[in-house]
Amino acid sequence: MATHPLMAAACLGVLDELDAIDHSAFAERGEHLGAGMHSPTGVGPVRHVRGLGFLYGVEVTPGQLWPVMAAAEERGVFFYPFTGAGEPKSEGLVVAPPLTSTDDDIEFLIAALSGALDAVG
Repeated sequence: MATHPLMAAACLGVLDELDAIDHSAFAERGEHLGAGMHSPTGVGPVRHVRGLGFLYGVEVTPGQLWPVMAAAEERGVFFYPFTGAGEPKSEGLVVAPPLTSTDDDIEFLIAALSGALDAVG
């Protein structure tokens, strides 16, 4: 990173944190998140869910992205929206919680997304 000592120190700090992570608990949280992300497939505005671990894309029916985003924000969660190019057009949101998320954080995220989808659907 630009051969700067401060950036190198930050990178080494990140590597130390990654080494300190309980990888089995991390994998279990990713599986739990995955189960929560795939459960609304085909329900309400959800067309398709893709992802693995701590990164998911939730495709919604056209025109439903912004209502879902607004409903999620009302529940205290902000997702990154995406709109596809080409045909057929697609739109949806990205679910990517921090790698340091706790079990309670994952539960909160799943509940907020489910509630938002129920409110719109």
